[in-house]
Parts: sequence; C-alpha cells; structure tokens
Amino acid sequence: MKKSTPASLTQKAMQALANAVANVVEEHRRLARPLAVWRNGKAVWIPAAEADALRETPPPYRSEKKG
Repeated sequence: MKKSTPASLTQKAMQALANAVANVVEEHRRLARPLAVWRNGKAVWIPAAEADALRETPPPYRSEKKG
C-alpha cells in the first residue's frame, strides 16, 4: 500500500472543500436563495443571481518549504 504524502492529502482536502462550496452555491442559485458571504471584513447577504460572480480560481498550493 502506498502512503499519501502530506501535500497530496492537503490538495485532496482543498479540492473537497472547493467542491462542497461549489455545490452549496449551485443549490442556492437553483433555489433562488440568498448566500451569506464575507466581504470587506463583514458577513453580507447576496442575491442568488450574483452567485456566478463567486467563482474564483484559488492560488495553486505550494508544498516547498522556505527557509
């Protein structure tokens, strides 16, 4: 059995989180429910129509150590 490296486990966790968020955003958009998001240090509600604007490309995970 091959062991997972910490980097690949972290990448899998980040991908799972991104998928979960995408599913929630899609469900809220489909049901026309507002979404609570964090903007400028405050939690705000946005209309479901703005849900597509939430799509962001996360920065790539970097596993090299500095030092």
